[in-house]
Amino acid sequence: MALPKVSTPTYELTIPSSGEKVTYRPFLVKEEKTLLMAMESKDTKAMTKAMEDIISSCTEGSVITKDLAPFDLEYFFLQLRGRSIGEIIELKSPRPPNFTNCCKEAKEEDVCDLSINIDEIKVDTSKIKPSEIKVTKDIGVKMKYPQMESVQKYNIEGDTMKSEDIFKLIIDCVDYIWDGDEIFQAKDHTKKELNEFIDSLSSGQFEKIRDFFESMPRLSHDVDWKCPRCGKSKTLVLTGVDSFFG
Repeated sequence: MALPKVSTPTYELTIPSSGEKVTYRPFLVKEEKTLLMAMESKDTKAMTKAMEDIISSCTEGSVITKDLAPFDLEYFFLQLRGRSIGEIIELKSPRPPNFTNCCKEAKEEDVCDLSINIDEIKVDTSKIKPSEIKVTKDIGVKMKYPQMESVQKYNIEGDTMKSEDIFKLIIDCVDYIWDGDEIFQAKDHTKKELNEFIDSLSSGQFEKIRDFFESMPRLSHDVDWKCPRCGKSKTLVLTGVDSFFG
């Protein structure tokens, strides 16, 4: 006699960047094993691949994870984690570097126990700039958000990117260029041709493209870090999916 099959519920989620609604199921034990092994390896690329593979499995391939913006991927995975394991994440957060003098007893090794409700973690898309950028009356560029692979490749963290990497990232993220009614798909042109186009822009025109990237949302959440010695608290901003796994 065959063993019984456990029915799995499905949920709906809205992709932050596009507003597209997708249906997904919680991840199963076999998928959680993949995640745990990736976390134990402490390898960022392995963790990203695990997230992408799990999202793909839990949406039956209806979501092309390689096309998701970094904040889409992280938000999706956290919501998936909430439906699979639980909405509350328990963390032991180390003392923030700029909160070491709240009291005489404060120590660098102090930790604070945090409880974070995944449902309260949102992606603010209100400051997103349009992806279609006009550089002249007839010519414009359609941009797309970088993939997680590019984020890791160029180490996109605030202002730490090298100028050379900024140009490379922008070229990687050109979707197409238009001139009147004519469309030039980036995939049909070489990196050299795209680079020459970007190099031909004025500083003001290039700044419009750069503004698109600077307005890219990040997964973040504010928490109160309470000193275990004196009870004073400080607002701590958790950013990126790594912050929510301790």
